[in-house]
Amino acid sequence: MMRLAKYLLVPWTAIVVYTCAVVFNGSAGLVPYRELLREREKLLANLEKLQQTNRELEGNMDALLYDSETIRVKARELGYGRGEERFVRIVGLSSARNRPLQAGLVRNANQPFFTPDRTIQLASLCAALILFAVFIIFDMRSMKRANQ
Repeated sequence: MMRLAKYLLVPWTAIVVYTCAVVFNGSAGLVPYRELLREREKLLANLEKLQQTNRELEGNMDALLYDSETIRVKARELGYGRGEERFVRIVGLSSARNRPLQAGLVRNANQPFFTPDRTIQLASLCAALILFAVFIIFDMRSMKRANQ
């Protein structure tokens, strides 16, 4: 009876291996959850940058709507002026015209890496089969020794 009782460990081994793998690296496990938290922090940091950029752009928009001097400066940066004004172009200097408009960075969260459920099931089945084979081999050797 005791010989057969140890074979009850085989399905329990499969269950324990499966449970541990799912808890740590399954689709909703601890490791993927930590990766999602890191992605969330990156997204929150990006959101803060976008909000700061939005505040700056709103300030520029308000200045262009209500401040005539700002409109004159922007017009000169774009190459416009009054009729009596003359422009001198200096080659080799960077101009305000060539500044890229950078409104913000669009960021998507990356999917966390996790072990597929089918792989975890196969791993737990293999662990159970290995334990089963070890028990069989051990029992066969002990039976040989008993017969000699």
